[in-house]
This record gives sequence, C-alpha cells and structure tokens, in this order.
Amino acid sequence: MENSQILQSPNDHRHYQYLTLANGLAVLLVHQADSEKSAAALTVNVGHFDDPLPREGLAHFLEHMLFLGSENYPQAGDYQQFINHHGGSHNAWTGTEHSGFFFDIDTAFFTEALARFADMFSRPLFSSDYVEKERHAIEAEFSLKLKDDGRRIYQVHKESINPAHPFAKFSVGNLSTLADTADGSLQQALQDFFAAQYSASRMTLTLVSSLSLAEQQQLVSDNFAALPAHLPAKTPLTVPLYLAEHQAIQLNIQPHRHTQKLVVSFAMPDIQQWYKHKLISFIAHLLGDEGPGSLLSYLKQLGLVNQLSAGGGIDGSNYKDFTIAFELTDSGLQQRDVILQALFSALAGLKSQPLPETLFAERQKLLHWAYLYQEPSTALQTANHLSVSMQHYPIRDVIFGDYRMELPQEALYQQILSYFDSNNMRLMLIAPEVKTDREARWYHTPYSITPLQPALLQQLNDTAPLPQIYLPRPNPYLDGDIRLLSTTEHMATPHKVHDDAGLSVWHKADTDFASPKGHIFVQLSLPHSIGDCRQLAATRLWVELFQDNINQQFYAATTIGLMYNLHVQRQGISLHTSGLASNQLLLLQELLQQMLQQQFSEQRFAELKRQLSRHWRNSSKNKPVARLFSQLSALLQPLNPEIDQLADALDQLSFTQFMQFHQRLLQQVHIESLLLGNWSAAHAEQLTTVLQNWQAQLHSTGPQLINPAFKLQGQGPVWLQLDVEHSDHALVIYLPAQQATPHDMALFMLANHVLSPEYFHQLRTEQQLGYLVGTGYVPINTLPGIAFYVQSPNAGCEQLYEATVMFFRSFLADSENLTATEFAEITQGLLAQLHERDNSLGARAKRYWLALGQQDYHFALNEQIAEALRRLTPQHFVAFLQQLLLPHYDAIFLATDGKPQHSHLQFSDAASLKLRLRQTEIAFDSTDKVI
Repeated sequence: MENSQILQSPNDHRHYQYLTLANGLAVLLVHQADSEKSAAALTVNVGHFDDPLPREGLAHFLEHMLFLGSENYPQAGDYQQFINHHGGSHNAWTGTEHSGFFFDIDTAFFTEALARFADMFSRPLFSSDYVEKERHAIEAEFSLKLKDDGRRIYQVHKESINPAHPFAKFSVGNLSTLADTADGSLQQALQDFFAAQYSASRMTLTLVSSLSLAEQQQLVSDNFAALPAHLPAKTPLTVPLYLAEHQAIQLNIQPHRHTQKLVVSFAMPDIQQWYKHKLISFIAHLLGDEGPGSLLSYLKQLGLVNQLSAGGGIDGSNYKDFTIAFELTDSGLQQRDVILQALFSALAGLKSQPLPETLFAERQKLLHWAYLYQEPSTALQTANHLSVSMQHYPIRDVIFGDYRMELPQEALYQQILSYFDSNNMRLMLIAPEVKTDREARWYHTPYSITPLQPALLQQLNDTAPLPQIYLPRPNPYLDGDIRLLSTTEHMATPHKVHDDAGLSVWHKADTDFASPKGHIFVQLSLPHSIGDCRQLAATRLWVELFQDNINQQFYAATTIGLMYNLHVQRQGISLHTSGLASNQLLLLQELLQQMLQQQFSEQRFAELKRQLSRHWRNSSKNKPVARLFSQLSALLQPLNPEIDQLADALDQLSFTQFMQFHQRLLQQVHIESLLLGNWSAAHAEQLTTVLQNWQAQLHSTGPQLINPAFKLQGQGPVWLQLDVEHSDHALVIYLPAQQATPHDMALFMLANHVLSPEYFHQLRTEQQLGYLVGTGYVPINTLPGIAFYVQSPNAGCEQLYEATVMFFRSFLADSENLTATEFAEITQGLLAQLHERDNSLGARAKRYWLALGQQDYHFALNEQIAEALRRLTPQHFVAFLQQLLLPHYDAIFLATDGKPQHSHLQFSDAASLKLRLRQTEIAFDSTDKVI
C-alpha cells in the first residue's frame, strides 16, 4: 500500500512506499514511471568511527571486500561485469559514521542485479585470497593520497582533538593496520567486524524503478529478508570532540601545494536537531556574503584576502565545526589579527541585532521555489540521496527535510550565535612559510600547535561592530515572473532564429522538466585571444580579473541561484548564465556591458597574476595519471599549451602589455548563442537584440574561427616520458581513431564499454598493479579514441605496459569466440546509455551546446552512433581490436619511466613530437565531419 505520510512536492509525480521488514530493514520504494533505469542504494550506520583500534581502516577495507564474492555469486569480478554489461554503474563509500553502496542498471536486469546486491550483505565470502590482494589495493589507495593536502591537513586535525573521540582514528587503513597479528588473522577480523556491526536494523534501503510498487516490494522481500537482524541501534556518541586544551589554539600547517589560508573554526554540538530552521546555513549566508558591505569586501579593500567561504567544516552525530576560510594575499599572511578583528566585528554586528527576518524570508522563498520546482535527478541519484536521508530525517521529512525552513525562536538564533566566541575557536594557518616543530602521523605533514594569547581572545570578544561591515540589502533579483511556458510551446530541437556574418542565435523552448529555469550560452570568438602562448595566458588572466571586478556587483544574483560563468575555450571566451529565467536576460546584458567598461588596477593585476601562476605551478603536484592526461591534451590540441608554458608566459607579462592586450581583445568578435529552457520566442528575439546592440558598440566583428587540430597518422607508436613530483609510476596508452565517423565512434565506445570492467578486474583486483586503473573513451578534437591508464606505487611502467598488452591479447582471444547473441547483449547495454534521456535541463542544455561546438547542426550524432552500433557484428568488432594491436598503430604511450628495452616503440620527448605534429596541422571545418 502506498504511503501518504511522506511530504512531497506537488510537481513530484513519483509514488513512494515506506515499509520495514521483519528483520528491521527500513525500505523506501519509489515508482518513477518514466525512469529508463532502475537503481538501488543501501546505507548502513557503520563507518570508520567503528574501527577497532588495532585495525584502523577496517570499515573501509570491508567496503572493498563486499564486492569480491558472495555465497551465491563467488566470482570476484562477477558483480561489476554484470552491472557494466547491462548499461549500469556501481560504487560505494565509507564515511565517519555511515557507509553506502549503490548501483543502477537496465530495468530488464534489475531483478538479477538485486539478487547479487543483497547477497553481498547477507552471505559475503571474505575469501582469504582476496583479503590478501585487497590489502595491497588499500595500501595503493593510501599511497596515492600521501601528498593530497586535504588528507594531510585532515590528519593534523585528527591529532589535535580529544584522542578518545573516534574522529581521531586513521580512517583509510594501509598494510600496517590491515595485517594478520598474534591476536588473529585479518580475515577473521573482517568476519567478526561484519557480525558485530552489519545488521538490517542499521540499514536503510531505497529502490527507484519503473516497476510497480508491488513488484518492488516483492523484490525486497525475496532478496533482503535474509539480511542479519541481530543488532540493536547504535548508542549515541557522548565523548566530546574537543577538551578545553584543544580550543583557543592555532595550528600552523605546511601544505604540499603552495597555499595561503587562514581557517577559523567554532565548535558546535550536533546541528541535526535544528534542521527545520536551516539556521547554520543562514548564518553562513550572512557571513559568506560577497556583496557591498560584506566582510569579504572589507578585507579585499585592505588587500588582505582574495576569497572567503563560510559554513563548512566537519560534522557528525555529536559535533559540528563552523568554519570561515580566508584565502590570503601575501600581505594578509602577515596580518592575521586584522583579519580576526574584522571577523569578530562582523559577528558582533550579528549579535547586536535580532534575527533579520526579511533576509530569512528571502532564503525561505528560494527553498520553497526549489521544493516546488525540484531539479530532476536520475534513478541512481534519487536512490542514493533518499537512502542517506532516511538515516537522518523522520520518514515524513525524508524528501522535505532538505527544504524545510521554519522561522526559529529568537532565543535559538542567539544561542547559536553564542558559539562564535574566541574561547570556543581554533585557527589553522596554512602556508609554506609557517614555523613547525612536529610531523603528523601517516601523511608526514609538518605542523605545530600554539595556544592563543588570553589578551587576544579577550580583545576579539570585546570587538564592536564596524560601520563598513553590514548585512546584505534586499535582493533585487528576486522580483519577476516565474510563469511556466505552455507545453504546446515545447520545441523538439533548437532552431536558428538569427544568422548573419557576425552573429548566430539558436533557441529551444523546453517544457519537459516543468522548470522556470533557463540557460543562455554565448560564445565569443576572439582571434586576439589565441594568437600565441602569451595571448592564451593573458586571456585566462583577463577572465580572472574581470570576474574579480564584477563579483561584488553581481553576487546578489548568485545567492538566488542565478549563476554566471566565464571560461576560456578554444576560440576565445564563453559566457554561460543559468537559473530562473526571470531577470536572466537582464543579468546577461549587464555582464556584457561590464566587459566594455572594465578598468583594471595594477595592484589586483599583480595579485591575481601571482595567484594564477601559483595555481598553474601547483599542477606539477597533481597525481601522475592526471599529469599524463594533461600532457596528452597539450600534445594533441594546438591551442592548449602545457601548463608550465602558460605559467612562464604569464610570469613575463607586464601590466602595460596586459593593458595593450585588453584594448585589442574585443576586436573582430563573432558570436554564437543558444537560449534553452523556459524561454518563449519573444525571449529569443530579446536576446538577439541584446547581442546585436552589444556588437554595435564593438570596434569590429569577424567570422567564426576554425578549430585547429593535429593528426596522428604516421607518428606512432611513440613513447613519451614525463617527470612527475610523485613516487608512483603511471602509464597512459592512448589509441586514436583514424577518422571521426559515427562508425568509428561506435567501435571505440563499445571497446571502452566492454574493456573497462575486465581491465579493472585483471590489473587492479587480480594482479594488484595499482589503485587507479581503468579505461576511458577519450574524444579529442571530435576524433574518438580510447585510453588505458594505470598508476602504481610499486610496478614500473615496463611491467604496466606488458600487463596491458597481455590483457589485451587475452581479451582479443576471448572476443573471437563471441556468439551473435552474446555480442547483441553487450551492445544493448551501450545502446541503452546512448538512448538515455537527459536527466536535467542543465544536462540537456550542455548537450545541445556541445553539439553546436562540434557543428552538429542537425543534433543527430548520438542517433547516428547508435545506428552504426546496431549494424556492428562480432566480426567487425574483432577486426577492430586486431587493428589496435598492430605494431605500427598510431598510439601514444605517456609514462613516468623510460620505454621498455625490448620494444618496437619509438622514444620521443614532448617538444619533438609536438613539432612533428605541428607540421601536419590541419583545420577541421564542417566539411570534415560526417554528421
């Protein structure tokens, strides 16, 4: 029987049923008639807080092991391969107090997938062979993050709290914490932990499917009634996160990447009890404001801070850290107390007056709109979100809880503000130059702890409000009509509503999502932005400075979800606005006008140039696989130079040169635009007028630019070595197509679809060659391709290369025995993915905008790929795989080590290969495409 107690939006047409099985499992069934896939998510109230002290990381390890065989499905790779081959995906996570497991799949195979999923939790094998193998996978995962600043700073946090609180535990695990001991084997520890922690009474399960609620209920009864039901609910945490000695302190932390931050945190109790009022997020909104009179505006004027964020921080069942994080300038790094004084002035301003009900009502209004016009989500997203929400909200509010915002009592507001006290404060100063005297365990982070002086604490608490820092003004962007278009106005595909030599405008009225929102894309083709590396670097800095200049003016728009984003792309600068259609055209018009009126200060030029250069230089510290993919992109795209080259060009750019560049940037401008969403034909005309009027103010217009590209034919196979700042070895093997036809795209997509789970299972699970292992469909310049990638803490690139070649040969041999029926089943999973409907207005808008960028003006490429896929035979596929193995195939091998000794591969450095490629450079235009 369908449940009526769950509050849901009047625009939410799904049907819900809540039930509890006899074993205590809480279940939420969701019938979504138009869902193309079915999904399931199970969340369990067990996390790394529950790790036994001698076995830190055991909860995380168990999460891994549950996928490696169960009583009825003992093959370790069976679950992953079954899900993948039938158009699905799966994953899992381990948090502090919860762990989650989820998958989606074609509905025709949902019953079989649920049987496998349920068996994981009722009859896991914990095979001794895989216990030993997976230990090394955990070690590889741990090793991968050794230089990750998030983990490194997190560990310092753990070492500076009450050691009796479970937050202090090491959450990931490694070979030393996950080992056999004199007290027993790791396998036995796993079995004991599972028996002691995993119980249906601690689990919440959500199913989302086009199957009826009755059918879903039967599936749950058939598969999950056998889950163990022997444990009571967990007892609440009572150990405090901080003792007195852990407050009023400063942690000095040296980061791996060049970062300058001051993080101020205030300790609070569990905030879930106040979820109906959203007071924490409201206070974060007030302190994190970036408009006139804001704390950020004040500190930017003093030249101390570049950015500010408020409201983050760790939280759990008996604690919450409310953090305010300041990104510091070099000057700000030396003036900590001035920043703190300003923060406490802002806090004093809040405490000196009652709850600002007008501003609170604005946030209520926005949440109400968000509830009424909920963004659509996939079956998997819905299942995941609701399964977690069931752990935190009463069933009545499992949907509405995120949107409920009731006016609180004044006493509660003041109580929460009382936690913002200097004696209840901790500081983190994160910068390369800070003095340290110790090293964090596991991640070796240099840090120190110093108590804050009582005089400073008293001075901060006595701080009076500053007149320069005040509350935001009423939001002008909240006015306007949010009327939905009639469904009769819906357009199947975008139509070109204007086309001349300098401007083309496309329009698509879209009512499928019953949303009052829309998207506008404006591509500015700027020939003076892409002439050489210095122009490319200057364009990126121009965008940073422009956004820095206008941020305060337009911040109010962003707080109501009316977003704008500028980014540099191959032809120049792209502007994207999104959110409520009301006032969005006005926002776009104002943004464009600001482009013509910019005045840049030399001081901000120097600061943002330094910041951008540091960001680019920090990329050398990315994980090796990411560095290799970045190198691949730089090699094959002429207008995408290596990041170090961009940084070098930026460092040499003077303010005078930048201003000369600025004067020429908006010349010979060509515009292409797309308007999609809750927009009528009249809106399209209005957009066209806005763009025409703006162009009329420019020095000149120009034609649409062509996209230059390199062709690889005749260049490979070639091995490139790249030095990285990491001890891990990494290899990326890129195999490009010869041409960009739907037939080739279908073949490469299918190869990735089939190879991905097999490659992961063999090299990651069976051979334990690394934690980061996979394949990817990688189109570059519309040319399809496939990439194999592995990152390993132990195996060198020659071993990774040989393992990949051996895998591919074995896979090819197996593929030669594929029957027509088996092949049809494999292709069906990929066809299902190609035919998936857009799950949101944003996804649809980006898909059409990408098609325009590829000059697919009929928006038919996906269907052409699907048609090519339907025509493929096993013989076609095997012949294609054989071609990829030919010794002369134009492959690129990017590696952190030198090439194998006994190999036919050429060796080259990146500069030499790029020079050869430049000599073959061509320019793709619409005649080169098969659309």
